[in-house]
Amino acid sequence: MSSSGENSERENPNREDLNRLDVGLSASESARSTKKDSDKPVVEPSAKSPREATKAAVAGTAVAGTAKNGVAASPKPASSKPASSKPTGAPVENPAAKSPTQQTEEPRRKKSGFWSAAPSWLISTVIHVAAILGLAAWNIEPLRKEINLLLNIGEQAGNESDALEEFSMDNASAQVQSDNTEDSPSDVPTVEPSAVDAKVEVDMSSMVADAPAVSVSGLSESLAPASGIAAQSSAAMRAGLNSRSSETKRDLLKKFGGTTETERAVSMSLKWLAEHQNPETGAWTWSHSLVCGGKCDRPGNRTRSLNGATGMALMCFLGAGQTHMEGEYKETVFKGLSFLINSMKVQGGYGAWWVGAGGSGLDDMYGHGIAAIAMCEAYGMTRDPRLREAAQLGINYLTPAQNPQTGGWHYSPFIQDKMPGDTSVVGWQMMAIKSAAMSGLDYDIDTVRRANFFLDTMMVPGGFGYHYSMDSKKQDPLGYRPAMTACGVLCRMYSGWKKDEPSIKAAASKFAEQGPSKSDIYYNYYATQVMKQYGGAEWESWNTRMRDQLVSSQVQTGHGQGSWFVEDGHSTDSGGRLYSTCMSTMMLEVYYRYMPLYAEQAEEDAFKL
Repeated sequence: MSSSGENSERENPNREDLNRLDVGLSASESARSTKKDSDKPVVEPSAKSPREATKAAVAGTAVAGTAKNGVAASPKPASSKPASSKPTGAPVENPAAKSPTQQTEEPRRKKSGFWSAAPSWLISTVIHVAAILGLAAWNIEPLRKEINLLLNIGEQAGNESDALEEFSMDNASAQVQSDNTEDSPSDVPTVEPSAVDAKVEVDMSSMVADAPAVSVSGLSESLAPASGIAAQSSAAMRAGLNSRSSETKRDLLKKFGGTTETERAVSMSLKWLAEHQNPETGAWTWSHSLVCGGKCDRPGNRTRSLNGATGMALMCFLGAGQTHMEGEYKETVFKGLSFLINSMKVQGGYGAWWVGAGGSGLDDMYGHGIAAIAMCEAYGMTRDPRLREAAQLGINYLTPAQNPQTGGWHYSPFIQDKMPGDTSVVGWQMMAIKSAAMSGLDYDIDTVRRANFFLDTMMVPGGFGYHYSMDSKKQDPLGYRPAMTACGVLCRMYSGWKKDEPSIKAAASKFAEQGPSKSDIYYNYYATQVMKQYGGAEWESWNTRMRDQLVSSQVQTGHGQGSWFVEDGHSTDSGGRLYSTCMSTMMLEVYYRYMPLYAEQAEEDAFKL
């Protein structure tokens, strides 16, 4: 799909903005109609008024004794016909044979049981108690409903069968539930982004398939526990995004070594990123010079990888606490999220930001993972229910896209290229699952287990390093790549490995000894997160060099002010200045981007309850 084709599609005048999110899922439409029907008032079986209920209760008791042959006798209505008019077959009687007094007393003699034997004071008491209960029921809603139900036992509710059929599980459809336990912010900016079009379902049969059942029991002792991400880190993960609030942000910035200069650098970079967003579509492109008219040099060559570029730019704003509901860049973030929502390809319970093979310049599984991280974080930070569906569908897609045998992900989903996977792509998908866990979304623990099995196979035996792929492992079984090692170690941390695990300790010691690379920004990005989570003297040593290196290398003047460019070969050839700027910005946000995984307890607080 060409970029011009994408732009023309997104210039549809019938677009909808984020406030009218409609992902076009038939299941969603069905769920909405069910919800709509469920909002209709429930028609209860006809109930009598309180006064009628009281009379009916008494009358029902009074006529109970007149039942004959199993049929209750009903009161005889007063007849307007002459007394000589009798039903056919009735014995003829002389009306004058009985006096009015006799006619009145006749029914009384026919009464039997309680009402004939009970004293008058007891009958009066029963009647008054029934009247009081009826009046009380009128004022006490639950009791009134109970009495109405009792009075209507045995009556056929006219719409009962229809109502049950309406909510039959046979007619139920899958729906991602909104989290209504939190207050949903409503202060959404009014924006008219051109990128917002209603999503439509597409045929994804070539992109998704049911993953074969694979037994992962006994594969490795390092696999994540069945209950989810390990208990050691789960609490920190649930609260992980809270670190970006202004108060917490200041405290963490000071605690972990951030400075006024690092925050100034972040502020400048966000300004540059905002200026290089396509104002019409809300997207970013690695070929950023197309937006600024060539005023900035060093564009990347992945022009059509819009989802990945947009996702990574959004990660920078979200990392600084900027959302579509709060902050200086509400409109910028709003447009970017709108673009991602409407560029997702949806089928059933899956949503893909994968577009095609990476070699063709389209969004591959890198793009999908990065976009999924951004959407999950945006939902986790705002609890905006309009973002939940896209975030959840993106996480759902990771399971069928994974190689079910090796546990890896590659540039294309498994059904496409049948490749075993590589550590680099695995890292972004694992970070997406981590973001989903922090945001309270569902994820498949078996997917995490298989990914950890893949990392087991990529690990250098007896060491701490990680290979890039099966091929690189075959070529040099004992060699490892620093960037893949940092990526693998971070995934292990978020899978619950303890800080004192030998391979993690060895990696932290090695990273601190070598320090940040002057050219490998990909290694620096992952290693900075590992060292921040590891903490201690190792982090302090790393941070000082990383921080000063980034602040001093940021462009300070001209149209490129606030950006970075680091020549590191393949990555910057593809992503250019936008990629370098995003990675550098996220490294300077590391102080508050995520809460620490490993709690540091001061000695004086060790026994404090």
